[in-house]
Amino acid sequence: MNYYSVKSFIKMTVAMPVLASLGLGLSLSSASAETAAEIVAKASLPISAAPIVPVAKNAVDLKGAKVHYISAGLVFPFSQQVLKGVQDASALLGMEVVVTDAAGDASKASSFIDRAIGQKASAIVLQGVDPYTVEASVRDAKAAGIPVISMAGLLSGPIPADIAEAGVVANVAFSSAEAGRLLAAYVAANSAADAHVGVIGSSTFRIDGPFIATFESSLKEFCAGCVLTKQDSPLPQWQTTLSSLARTMVTVDPKITYVVPIVDAMAPTVKSAIAAAGAEDRVKIASHNASLPDMQAIASKTDMEVANVGVSNERLGWATVDQIVRLKNGIEPVVEDQPFRMFTRDNIDQIDLKTEGADWFGFDYRKFYAGLWGVN
Repeated sequence: MNYYSVKSFIKMTVAMPVLASLGLGLSLSSASAETAAEIVAKASLPISAAPIVPVAKNAVDLKGAKVHYISAGLVFPFSQQVLKGVQDASALLGMEVVVTDAAGDASKASSFIDRAIGQKASAIVLQGVDPYTVEASVRDAKAAGIPVISMAGLLSGPIPADIAEAGVVANVAFSSAEAGRLLAAYVAANSAADAHVGVIGSSTFRIDGPFIATFESSLKEFCAGCVLTKQDSPLPQWQTTLSSLARTMVTVDPKITYVVPIVDAMAPTVKSAIAAAGAEDRVKIASHNASLPDMQAIASKTDMEVANVGVSNERLGWATVDQIVRLKNGIEPVVEDQPFRMFTRDNIDQIDLKTEGADWFGFDYRKFYAGLWGVN
């Protein structure tokens, strides 16, 4: 459900459409509306710039190498799309991907790491798994000489010294802080100056703190008169209490017009709860991760969901394999900022949802990475 950004993480992407065509900022002060609208308009454009990273020629033959991909939850479209990126990039290099699903259970994740060690994995990818919760097994992998890559389990930027010492050698993540800022800009630009907004975080994930803090500060920046209600729904509670939490949120405050779940995996439950409360006609949803079901909802232009911001999830998978290529060739792993793109009812028709999600963002990263590795 996870250091790619227009900016870097806080310590866990046509022509420019005219702003009037986006319908932005009609009820804020002109200065605030212009700023929020400008941010949204820029984020809505296709990505064009390539990341600036050193080449990583595949001098070491990786054919037959086994990458063990341990997911925090393969039920989520985000995890599935990242996995597809890992599989596609690995196939290009002749590597095999062994997939296991910890389903949010740290003890299962630890057992899968132990299994990967026993099967002499070439590398271990922890997707969405907090490395601190499996630190003992990470240390065992280090002792066995197996590199561990964190994918959406840590905040972006340098790996914290303690978990680096334990054995996490590379970090692939994205800026939830930037996602929070972009969504706050969208909500402010499309709301009244005194709008009531709800945000639902999930403290299970390290991305939660930066997202919530930045969403709150940015909403205050763009819409000083907006009223914010914050709630937390840890992952283990999504099936039991998320629905009642969302329903209560929009019932207790009947002025709420936007609800922002921190990740769009929460959106189906939140939407059902809002509908059950009879609030579907006044409440809109904006979220994060750009998963296919949410993109389809936006494209319908009748669903509550009207905006979603994300990096290419498949590209995250390719970036993860890029770290493996570097590590196996004795090259230092990189920290690269990958841009977000925002999708709204205004630009959703620019993309073909029948194509792979990789094609929605504008930049051909598959060709880029193949060239980077010298295999194109």
